[in-house]
Amino acid sequence: MQHSTDLPPIAPPDPALHAPGRRRAAGHPAHSRHALADSEPGIPAPVLAAAAAARKAMLVPVVTALAIGTIFVAVYLAAFHAPSAHHQPLGIAASDQVAARTELALNTADPSAYTFYRYPDAEAARQAIAHDEVPAALVADGHHLRLLAAGAQGPSTVSNLAAAVNQAVGHPVPIKDVRPLVAGDARGLSPFYAAFGVVLAGFLFAVSSYQIAPRLRLAARVASMMVFSAASGAAVALIAHTAMNALPASFFTVAVVVGLLAWATAAATGVMLRLFGPIGMPMASVVLLTFGNATSGGILPATFLPAWLSPLAQILAPAAAIRALRGAAYFHNAHLTAALLTMSAWVVGCLALQYVLDWVAARRAADPAPLHTAAVR
Repeated sequence: MQHSTDLPPIAPPDPALHAPGRRRAAGHPAHSRHALADSEPGIPAPVLAAAAAARKAMLVPVVTALAIGTIFVAVYLAAFHAPSAHHQPLGIAASDQVAARTELALNTADPSAYTFYRYPDAEAARQAIAHDEVPAALVADGHHLRLLAAGAQGPSTVSNLAAAVNQAVGHPVPIKDVRPLVAGDARGLSPFYAAFGVVLAGFLFAVSSYQIAPRLRLAARVASMMVFSAASGAAVALIAHTAMNALPASFFTVAVVVGLLAWATAAATGVMLRLFGPIGMPMASVVLLTFGNATSGGILPATFLPAWLSPLAQILAPAAAIRALRGAAYFHNAHLTAALLTMSAWVVGCLALQYVLDWVAARRAADPAPLHTAAVR
């Protein structure tokens, strides 16, 4: 005897109801659910679970990008919209009468624009220019004046000095370039472009390293930095020195300077991410990419920066690297040792700080603070 039933057939379970994101949303009120829906197949559940709420996801990128962009525009316009010299070195190898008249005229126009260095003859002035003591020198040849200049300082620097000297003397003075730029570096900007690219690469390296492995041991992170830095130095040296002849220093010198800059940038970005978490990335962007490159001296010498910006040119790694590259390429390795020490200090200081932070965090994890609970009597 057959029995029938009126129960409806059992439908197979809907896979969407058992998705991790759906289970999480079902237990929470609608207002607390993440706005990020699984509209793109294949997004991992942990990514969806960690997504920010709609308001935060909309506002934080706007505020961060706007702040970085505003600071970038403000700093660069403040530095370069109307640059003027501040204690710019200028040599003079002429009679006391000519020197005094020239100094008086320049000081009258702007009392703080120039710092004067006297030389006994043209050869002494030429040697000073060759070792980057002064970018130019006014030299007297009998009754005639000429301006010895280092074209390797860049066209903007030479033209600014020539215009000032012409105005002070009262007539055009012929210019003799005693340290010309090489053909592969026609505008004198190759050190700046090389440094800017490496700073950007070091910043991106550190950010991606922390995004991929935020809890990577410091020893492994340092090893990764070393590989990145060595590869960066070799790559830039091959491009700028060997392929394009844009940096006429030795291959080894270019590779070492660029590699050390890459390491200093990566270490500084890493320690900011370690210290400040999510806001470490925009902070590193402002410090290294904005202030670092604006004060590097790659576009104009630090003596043309505003007074509130020029001190950064003495301590930030990009400025040190550009001084080292330019000095090694054109000025008998002038500033090379000091620049290497500056960048090394950045590397060692940032890694030491990160080691201390990791050590403190490990101690806290191994010996958690005891819970303070009220005693039950």
